[in-house]
Amino acid sequence: MKITSPKLRSFLPEMDVTSALLEDYYVSEGTVTSLELEEEQEDKIIFDQIHFQGISMEGVRFQQVEFVDCLFEKCDLSNVDFGDAVFHRVEIRNSKLLGTNISASRLTDVKIEDSVANYLSMSFSKLKKVLFKQTSINRADFIEAAFDKVGFEKCELDGANFTETSLKGIDLSSNTYEQLTVTIEKLEDCIVSTEQAIGFAKSLGLVIKE
Repeated sequence: MKITSPKLRSFLPEMDVTSALLEDYYVSEGTVTSLELEEEQEDKIIFDQIHFQGISMEGVRFQQVEFVDCLFEKCDLSNVDFGDAVFHRVEIRNSKLLGTNISASRLTDVKIEDSVANYLSMSFSKLKKVLFKQTSINRADFIEAAFDKVGFEKCELDGANFTETSLKGIDLSSNTYEQLTVTIEKLEDCIVSTEQAIGFAKSLGLVIKE
C-alpha cells in the first residue's frame, strides 16, 4: 500500500507556536521543538506543513484540530483528545500515543511507525490509506471504524477491539496478539496466519484435531 508522505519543504524554520496561536488559529510552515498549550483548546486550529520534533501535547483536549502535511518525531501525544479531528498526509514516528483519543475522526494517508499506542481509541473513525508499522497497539479500540486500505505490519495487537468493524482484506498475518475482539460476520476475507486461524477457530468453539 502506497501512503502519500507529508509535503514538507526541505527547510522549515523553527517557530513559536504559542505566539502564533495568539494571532491566528492557522499555523503553517515551521519546525516546532517546544510547545505550551492550554489543557483545552476551544477554537479550531489548523496545522499545515509543520514538523513537530520532541514536543509534548500530553493531556491536551482539542475541540477541533486539523493536521495537513505534518510530521511528528519523538513526540508525546499521550492522553491527548483529538476527537473529531482531521489528519491528512501525516506521519508519526518514534512517538507515544498512550491512551490517545482519535475517535470520530478522519484520517487519510497516515503512517504511524515505531511508536507505542497502547489504549489508542480510533472508534467510529474513517481511515483511508492508513498504515500502522512496528507499533504497539495493545488494547486499542477500533469499534465501528470504517477501513479503506488500512494496513497493520509487524505490530502488537493484543486485546485490540474491532467490534462491528469490517476486516475485509486486512492482513493481520505479520502481527502478534493473544486475543482480539472481533465481530465474526465482519471477518470475511481477513488475512491471517495458520496459527492465527486456529486461534479464531478455537474462539468459535471448534475443536482442532491434529
